[in-house]
Amino acid sequence: MLTPAAAAAMTDARSEVGAPDDWGIRFFAHTDVPSGITFDFVAIPEPDDVLGGSSKLRTYVAAGLHRQYGDATVDYDDADGAAELVIKPHRASGAR
Repeated sequence: MLTPAAAAAMTDARSEVGAPDDWGIRFFAHTDVPSGITFDFVAIPEPDDVLGGSSKLRTYVAAGLHRQYGDATVDYDDADGAAELVIKPHRASGAR
């Protein structure tokens, strides 16, 4: 799930890169990225992607990433001048 701030930032980013308004954002694992997670704007999801988002911005999460993080929340943080997406995994109801 994208927070409103993350959804707005990603909608702006989609426009900035010239991707069509009906394209979604796909999160997937990538070995060349320090955190191992990256995203791209795509026309359609991969066959095993987990679908979400809204009519304004569809989200597609690679199945392996979804198994690792579950229904995580993606937030946007630019407080220190270095804009970044922050993934906040949800804890199981019994976890502390």
